[in-house]
Amino acid sequence: MQCHCVLPQYKNRKDAVFHQFVVFSIMDEESDTVVTKFAACNNCGAAHKVIDICKSEIITGKDEVPTQMTTEDFKFSLSSDLYDLLNSYSREVADFEHAQFILENEKWEDYIILTREEIDDSLQGKLVRFKASDRFKVESYLIKRAVG
Repeated sequence: MQCHCVLPQYKNRKDAVFHQFVVFSIMDEESDTVVTKFAACNNCGAAHKVIDICKSEIITGKDEVPTQMTTEDFKFSLSSDLYDLLNSYSREVADFEHAQFILENEKWEDYIILTREEIDDSLQGKLVRFKASDRFKVESYLIKRAVG
């Protein structure tokens, strides 16, 4: 999603660079539309009504919507090990929602990226791969980028 706020490092630029943040969305397969939800900007806290892929409406006059999920809300729906793992990597609400979706829909072998770093011509980091409802595994990954 794109918010109306600007990160401090871009404040003095002539061409505004608006802050963007990740939101986990679910598609309604029958209507081929995104299930409407609310999300908060992780920079300024503005409430957004998510209406489509990469589209939201900022809710003016409201900084908080009671239905917005927080990472704390997942303490009761994820195992303490998985909750603690995601928390230890300072993952955002979207990642907690994604983890819950993977478990509820038994999407074994799906993963969530925990860290990501670009070094020279490759991306590397760690991810958590889901093996079963009570099993997940932290793995390192390395993706070489082809040049030319």
